[in-house]
Amino acid sequence: MSDKKSSIRLVGLEYLQFGAVRSTGAFPSTAASMSTVGNVVPDSAHFVVENPEITNIFIEEEDTPDIQIFGTQRKYIEFALRDMGTQTLLYAFGGMASGSAFSFTTTGVVSREYAVFAQSRTINGKKLKFEIPRASVYASGDMKFAKTDTGTLAFTCEILTPDSSTAISPCVITQV
Repeated sequence: MSDKKSSIRLVGLEYLQFGAVRSTGAFPSTAASMSTVGNVVPDSAHFVVENPEITNIFIEEEDTPDIQIFGTQRKYIEFALRDMGTQTLLYAFGGMASGSAFSFTTTGVVSREYAVFAQSRTINGKKLKFEIPRASVYASGDMKFAKTDTGTLAFTCEILTPDSSTAISPCVITQV
């Protein structure tokens, strides 16, 4: 057996983009259909894959599980932005924008789904790109009026299964 080590590392974020979810379920095919979001708070971006829920099934004769049943496993990207522009506020909260004015929705929380793209910085001549064709996006805001810091919007992009009649991966990570 060969003991190969990779030099590929995930360090830093080059950029993040949002785009429309395609009716085919596939990831958008052109960069022009995606919009870059910016002013990312340093070290705030994370791609998270949580441990699956596990149900242990025991038998009377043993103190250790006889079998385990694996349940759901949450996957998401989270990050924070310092950008308070109207387009960023629309991505964060839905609502309406007219020129430089943003208005929150008058109904409850609005469900927003976007295709999400994230690309890491180049390390050892390689970078990683994350393509998510469908994600539920929600955000919170800490819009402080401080003299020594800025307000931030914290985003969570929950990875969802694409709507498609064919099997499409909910997330593809590619080395480039």
